[in-house]
Amino acid sequence: MSSIVFAAPFEIKVHDELIAEYQESAFEVETNLFQAPASQGLKSNVFQTRLEYGYGITEKSEIGANIYLSNYNGVSYVNGGKISHMYIPTHDEEGLWHYGVKNEINYIKDVGGTETTFYELTPILALQLQDWRFTINPSVDVTLNKNSSATFSPSAKVAYELTHAVDVGMEYYGDNLPNKSLYNISQQPHTAYLVMDAKHGKSSFNFGIGKGVTANSDNWVIKLIASLSFN
Repeated sequence: MSSIVFAAPFEIKVHDELIAEYQESAFEVETNLFQAPASQGLKSNVFQTRLEYGYGITEKSEIGANIYLSNYNGVSYVNGGKISHMYIPTHDEEGLWHYGVKNEINYIKDVGGTETTFYELTPILALQLQDWRFTINPSVDVTLNKNSSATFSPSAKVAYELTHAVDVGMEYYGDNLPNKSLYNISQQPHTAYLVMDAKHGKSSFNFGIGKGVTANSDNWVIKLIASLSFN
């Protein structure tokens, strides 16, 4: 959320229809490794971890709790966490349009040491055209600190179904773009990823390799997300 220090988010994910089943638990583990811009002056690459527990409170909604962890310059940190609610009105995988919304409150102490508490609203919009799926998350973040501000953090994904269990595609993330005074695009963090998604039973996995496309973006990022569902 800082306009000075940019770092890969703890959650690098385009949200779609995956939520915990009613009265069932789901666990998600995300790890990412990235090389920050030289301007941050870090001596090592940064390894981040996000642990999430979700529970289906209705057939259409889930509540979740996350904790953020990191390791860089030889030191491990607890960087905060979040609570969330996700609402998906339908799980019609054969339908043309898919939609939902996620609300969350985050507390993060980022790699630069900046502490931020913010509310994030993430609309979920997807279009299924045969083997192609297009998803966008036009997220808006509002800080809850003394000096409140709003930023725009859009993400998008294009995926192609290779098999019933494997998709390949691309993801895009623009982080914390100011709403009131837009910077030059070269000063904003924008990252593009090549990704692969795999399903096994009720569980799913996402692997991606990303590259920053502007000077203030991370040089490269590797991410892995494992979403595990249990009865």
